[in-house]
Amino acid sequence: MEPTLEIEETEAERTGGTGGAGLLAFVFFISCATHVALMYACSDCAFAPLPENMISERKWTKQLPVMQVKKMSEDPLAHVLQEARPAAAPVVEKQEDRVLRLESAVTPALMPELPRPASTAPVSDTMPAPATPEAAEWTPRQKIAEIEAPTVPDDQAALPRLVIPKVERVSHAADIIPPAYNLMSKPSAAGTGTGGGGTFGSAPIAAAAEAASVPAVPPPAAIPKPIGLGGGISPALDKPPSLTVLSAAEEAAAKKAADDARAAEKAGKAAARLQEEARAKAAKPPPAPTSTAVDEKKIAKEKEAVRTLRDETTPQGKPFEEHVKFGLGSWTDPANPKEKYFRIVMASKPENPLPVVAKDIVFLLDASGSIMNDRLKSCRKAISKSLRMLNTGDRFNVIAFRDKFSYAFPDTAWKEVTEKSLDEADDWLSYLTAHGQTDVFRTLRGVLAMPRDPHRPMVAFFITDGDATSGMTRSAEIISRFAELNDGLVSIYMYGVKENANAYLMDMVTRSSRGGWSRHKGMRWTAADGIPALAKKFERPVLTDITVLFTTSSNAETYPRLVTNLSEDEPIEIYGKCLASQKELVFSMRGLNGSTVFENIFTLPFASAEKLGKDTRTEWAQRRMYAMIADYTRAPNAKTMSDIRAFAERYGIEIPYEKEIK
Repeated sequence: MEPTLEIEETEAERTGGTGGAGLLAFVFFISCATHVALMYACSDCAFAPLPENMISERKWTKQLPVMQVKKMSEDPLAHVLQEARPAAAPVVEKQEDRVLRLESAVTPALMPELPRPASTAPVSDTMPAPATPEAAEWTPRQKIAEIEAPTVPDDQAALPRLVIPKVERVSHAADIIPPAYNLMSKPSAAGTGTGGGGTFGSAPIAAAAEAASVPAVPPPAAIPKPIGLGGGISPALDKPPSLTVLSAAEEAAAKKAADDARAAEKAGKAAARLQEEARAKAAKPPPAPTSTAVDEKKIAKEKEAVRTLRDETTPQGKPFEEHVKFGLGSWTDPANPKEKYFRIVMASKPENPLPVVAKDIVFLLDASGSIMNDRLKSCRKAISKSLRMLNTGDRFNVIAFRDKFSYAFPDTAWKEVTEKSLDEADDWLSYLTAHGQTDVFRTLRGVLAMPRDPHRPMVAFFITDGDATSGMTRSAEIISRFAELNDGLVSIYMYGVKENANAYLMDMVTRSSRGGWSRHKGMRWTAADGIPALAKKFERPVLTDITVLFTTSSNAETYPRLVTNLSEDEPIEIYGKCLASQKELVFSMRGLNGSTVFENIFTLPFASAEKLGKDTRTEWAQRRMYAMIADYTRAPNAKTMSDIRAFAERYGIEIPYEKEIK
């Protein structure tokens, strides 16, 4: 019975061991799956380091080696002390000992005469003076300079020298008498002008002295003629006219007139300086707004200034057809052959573009707590890169928004683009941290408090997660209120730093503000990678604040209602619908290039249009759908929503942001 029991126990042990290995494998699989799930779940979380006061100051050190005890045979410091002991000073041999040593070592025949030791006896006054050595005869060095290649023969006669006799100083004579101009000649018949022989006719010196308030000098004596090449001075200088001496009253009157003239000149310079300071003050941008409060009357004046500059300063703008190119494509719906859909693409000609316009741009960075420090760090780098894309002549500012606004340059609304200003912006960005709440509408409205120069396009670039956590939080209300205030005055571009950013808010705000938007899809460490690409869309604007008007004969319904600004690298697209029988499209386009107004009337025939596909109909329907949603956002009602649903069903498209607009 005992062997049987041993076998049964062995099998049980084997069975238990197999089950344990399976359990370990199962536990390992569950652990791996849990860790992977936690990585994805916590990829959107930020882990801040512990505060310094919670970190222990204890420092770990390596274990010291074991102490060893050895018996020393001698003092270990003996050789050190011996090396450190200074060497003995050398023995100085006395002069007498040295003489005796040398006398004993050298034979008398070869021993030289040595000087006697110095005596301490006083020197006799009858001692003869030392003999002065005779100076050696000086021998000049030969061949100090030698002419290698003479260019002038030695027998060539020297040129004659011009000899001018000495002119004696004449009392009260003029210091300088130019020989080329006859300043003392009598005035011509006309009184002034040029005299004969290429000399200037002038008034007498007395009149000149009176004008300069300097007393006239007595007439000089006869001045001898200098002898030289080409003769002497003009004959008129031989007998200068007599000079009149001013009386005391005349001298006082002349002095008063000169003083009045100097006072008037000084007053004129002061007035000119004040005017220049006023112009400089007017040209200097105002300081950054201290509050986000918006004066709607001020915004209305800025919009009116842009409209006046574009539409009323010149009845007819300059043509620009040679600077742009158009592309027209169309598609006729087979299901409804009476309707035709088209697309117009206008782009700048690379070989002959319009001048690039200097712009004002403000970067608004969401620094609230919801954006987190990892995304904020990525955004700081992207803004720094985008600032380096600005053109010479552009102006900029950077704003961090959360509970309050923070300006990179609070002393001025707009800063000129220079290396120094860009470095200052980088330094300011490096200190930003994520905290606080986000008031999106307050931030959008605060942009309109920045001054708009009608001669420069203004761009606002928002970088945010799109979450309105304070203030006005309903997206539809934010969109409608801001679209009404802005009305295309400022071009708005928005970038979402995470995939679930508020697309409804960003899309609808930018469509009503001549802008565009995009959002990041990926990890938070690369959240701002798409910012430079979006900034390139408005990098080089050439035509801004554009209006497009189609003639009634075109029978066209076009979208978008508000077209974007034209840039060198970013064309404009317009989608429309018209009757299938339409032969051509006629429209006018007007815009600004700085202070210059450009305007053209274009005619695009359908006969030469590109043949497009069914997507043209869908693109037009989507743009019209966005216009209907904008209308519903401004004034929500059941009829508009019913029209939106019917239109989506007719064209087979989805209603964007259907949940958000309800």
